[in-house]
Amino acid sequence: MAGRERLLDPTGDSDRAVDTTLAPRPRTLRGLTVGLLENTKPNAAATLSAVARELRRLHGVRASVMFTKSYFGTPAEESLIQRILHNCDFAVAGIGD
Repeated sequence: MAGRERLLDPTGDSDRAVDTTLAPRPRTLRGLTVGLLENTKPNAAATLSAVARELRRLHGVRASVMFTKSYFGTPAEESLIQRILHNCDFAVAGIGD
């Protein structure tokens, strides 16, 4: 996807909403590590674990690492985001219930 996209901040803090250039998509997922960000709601971890299994089976993802937000109602902490960035090639966020 080329160009800039308008990203909306779901927290309602419009000062944080800025035009952002999206990261380039990897050509393949084979051999990559996926970060799974679960929000602590029921079934989020189970759903993301199933996503990880399918990514391994269908796309050759090498590994998955589960990360957990401290509370579902707040944005992910910057330290958590940095851990994901430093340990994973791409990330999937999941919401449970």
